[in-house]
Parts: sequence; structure tokens; C-alpha cells
Amino acid sequence: MMNEVCINNKAGHLCLASSLILNERPLPIRFFYKELPQHKNDTGFRFYSGQETDEFLQEEDAACVAPLDCMERLDPSISELVKQSEVGSVWERLPDSNHWVPVHDYVIPD
Repeated sequence: MMNEVCINNKAGHLCLASSLILNERPLPIRFFYKELPQHKNDTGFRFYSGQETDEFLQEEDAACVAPLDCMERLDPSISELVKQSEVGSVWERLPDSNHWVPVHDYVIPD
């Protein structure tokens, strides 16, 4: 079952999040980027645990639409980065670290 607080409140500014972040035993957010929004409520943010395989990402339920503020509640450390990120921004949190670092060599998928 997905995180009900996030899934049942889809008003406002939305993002896509890996179902590995929003399931009953959620993994922490360790990677995210901002792409060009696809509709008026889309922020363009995409959040991942870093454990997703290419095969997993092809599954229909690999990602969920969620309110951006839900993601910030799940991980308050992303709040400042969300405020300052422009389209094309990519961030990752290294293993065993609470610090986010910018990623310069990741190509955001089309």
C-alpha cells in the first residue's frame, strides 16, 4: 500500500516519485531532478531512492503522482533545494551522508 497521506492529496503542485519511496516500507530519497513540467500542476520534480533498476522503471506502477509538499514532509532536507532548483537541476545524496550534492553528468531523460 502506498503512503496514504501523499496519494490521497493530489491538489496543488505535483511531482513524480518512485513507488519505492512511497510504499509501506519506504526507502529514503537519494536522487532527484527537475525537468520541464508536463502540465500546469506539474512542478517537474522527479524523486527516486537510487535503488530503481531500468527494469523496475519500465513497470506501470514504478512511479506515483504525489504532492510536492508531501515529499518535503517525507524528507525536509530537500526543501531548500526545491526552492532554488531550476529546470535541469540534478541532486544526489551520497550513501551514509545527509548532504546533497549537485550532479553535473546526468542526462535527464526525454
